[in-house]
Amino acid sequence: MDRIVAASLDEGSVHLVMDMGTAGGMEADLVLTENEADLAVDMIVDFDGDEMKIVLVKEKWYVHSADLGDRWIVSDPDDPDDPFGAAISEMGSLNPASQAEDIKPAVTDVKKIGEEKLAGTSTTHYEVTVDPEKVPEDAGIDPEILKKVDLEDGLVYDYWLDADDLMQKVSFGIAGQSFEMIMTGWGETYEIEAPKDAMTFAELMQSPA
Repeated sequence: MDRIVAASLDEGSVHLVMDMGTAGGMEADLVLTENEADLAVDMIVDFDGDEMKIVLVKEKWYVHSADLGDRWIVSDPDDPDDPFGAAISEMGSLNPASQAEDIKPAVTDVKKIGEEKLAGTSTTHYEVTVDPEKVPEDAGIDPEILKKVDLEDGLVYDYWLDADDLMQKVSFGIAGQSFEMIMTGWGETYEIEAPKDAMTFAELMQSPA
């Protein structure tokens, strides 16, 4: 897990596509730093068929959907009246390096499955077993979901790493829901900026239609 984190932060950026099964999916460009507060993300998310564009810059969440026209709002995940806040709160950490760092204290076993080719890239497939009872509370995984994990089998993550320990694919399943992440474009330059003239949800409600 230390190798995964170090390699990811050394590259500093990645393009990520996530399949969340029946819950939807997302595609994102991410700029990674050791300081989580400096994480920058530009993504398109599909929540149960509803598509949103989300930009994260300096810990501020900017959201756009078809209903907003040309406007963007600055979303507050802690505001119960913000219609986008709950969805953002449930996303957890988007930083794949942070995700690996977060679950590290709960890892109970690592198995090398073998060598595999992914989209022409040579990778090594590892199976990582995690004790759900040892996952830190701030790891971005809903504790209620973790309670549904079979403690005998544990929570199993599959990692496919290239020769530089960069994640090419990660998959896992929780409570009947499967997740798969494909990562490409490591180290590329992604210009991610906050949308101009974004307003809060309260300001949006007070503005003319």
